Amino acid sequence: MKIAVFAAALSSVLAFAMTAPVVHAQDVKLHEPIFDQLYKQAKAANETEVVYYTAARTEEAERLNELWSENFPDIQLTIVGKKAPELITQVEAEKAAGVVHADVVTMTQPYVAVQWKRNGRYQPYKVSSFDRLGDYADKDGAYYSSGVYLLPAAYSSRAIADKNDLPKSFADFLDPKWKGKIVLADPATAGNNRTFFLAMFQAGKIDWPYLEKLAKQDVLFVRGNAEVVRALASGERAVTPTISSFNVIVSKEKGQTVDFYGLKDGTLVTEQPSGILSGAPHPTAAKLLLEVLTSAEGQAIQADAGKYWPTNSDSKSIAGLPQLASFNPFNVDLDELSDDKGADDFIKRFAKTFGRE
Repeated sequence: MKIAVFAAALSSVLAFAMTAPVVHAQDVKLHEPIFDQLYKQAKAANETEVVYYTAARTEEAERLNELWSENFPDIQLTIVGKKAPELITQVEAEKAAGVVHADVVTMTQPYVAVQWKRNGRYQPYKVSSFDRLGDYADKDGAYYSSGVYLLPAAYSSRAIADKNDLPKSFADFLDPKWKGKIVLADPATAGNNRTFFLAMFQAGKIDWPYLEKLAKQDVLFVRGNAEVVRALASGERAVTPTISSFNVIVSKEKGQTVDFYGLKDGTLVTEQPSGILSGAPHPTAAKLLLEVLTSAEGQAIQADAGKYWPTNSDSKSIAGLPQLASFNPFNVDLDELSDDKGADDFIKRFAKTFGRE
């Protein structure tokens, strides 16, 4: 599986109404034969529960629970929601202790999925929608990206009134006029930014001389994307070269003065891999849950709540979001991004470059 980087013109992708109609999960019936088949098999095996670890926002989890309860009332869906780094740490700790509590895990750090596959952490399973997921399905069925979102540039519309004044490329962020006006989530603590910088390096979009120059721009570092949005919305800082589209969309819905846009260098699209853990305590119910997560219906319901793009080609477009197919993608190799030593060395050098050791 690969991460896609999308070339985009300098324009706000949020120039649309933010009042998309709500998809009611309780009204959706899953009619594909595979659902009934796995449901019966799970009940016959006395699997009365399926445990789902996810980095999804509360609204997504609630919609999924409604859909599940409506269609599979005899199996309890237990959702454990945490931020991706915490989920990954918990799964690793449980593995070290010789136990597996989760059946299915969805996170927002795709390079970790590559590592887990390499280490035999997933139980491969080819979902019925495999052919409709394209590049978002691991070729061996180890994991699937159930949704994608953007990591674009963003700005404070309070600090910058004219969008023509925005940085149009990575190189533009080096202009002296942006000194003291840039905010970044630290890649040491923000998984999305780690993915972003590693991918941009791999794609040849930036290099160490570039970062050495950026380090002279008095960049404000914060822990994560939520803090970046707050710094932009308040006008404390004016721009950032990368942020999660989700955080910006939610902020705009609240009426805050922040927006995102595409740089000429390209906009990274990152994935949310989902897979069944090896040794899952409820293996058949786990397959059923993965079928739901990769189905057109399941993705539409969660993507609508989570403000991201579904990957099943049969899933309806989410109202208010631009078509991914219009972004002209090129690919970045996740295997390289999943190299622990290389990534750790990058983070150490990044910290040294910015004087954050």
